[in-house]
Amino acid sequence: MQLGILAEESTGLTVQPYWVLVAIVQFLILFFLLQRFLWGPIQRTLQARAQRIREGLELAEAAKRDRTQMQAEVERLLAEARREAAAIAERATKAAELAAADIRAEAKAEGDRLRERARSDAEQLHQQALAQVRSEVASMAVLAAGRILGKEVDANTHRALIERSLDEASGELGRQS
Repeated sequence: MQLGILAEESTGLTVQPYWVLVAIVQFLILFFLLQRFLWGPIQRTLQARAQRIREGLELAEAAKRDRTQMQAEVERLLAEARREAAAIAERATKAAELAAADIRAEAKAEGDRLRERARSDAEQLHQQALAQVRSEVASMAVLAAGRILGKEVDANTHRALIERSLDEASGELGRQS
């Protein structure tokens, strides 16, 4: 029979049901073994990987939210720091302006005080000079009167008279100017 099978095969392609049935059984056994021992671990690995990917995406979203919150917080802190810096600068400017105003006021007061002191010193020197001039004029007038009269005149009486005349003359000069 072997020869008959070989002879039939050589004439064309024939399908024998026995070998088809053996191939189907082998396929089913292989499918069962692959599903049992290979498909389960592959599915678990894929599910674990999908779970890790989902967790990674969730962590990325959480990190993105945290970063956004931190960025908002940083912006808020920077704005607050800018406001505080502006307030400090404004206070420093006001303090400097107040200090400058105080210094100007003190300088003006000191200048006024020095001016008044100089005026009083000048007035005092003027009065001293006038008193000295009066004294010298009175002495010269007494001396001149004594020479004109040819005798010695009472100097104290004559001096009092001349000083009174000079005071009256200076009073009239003060009223005119």
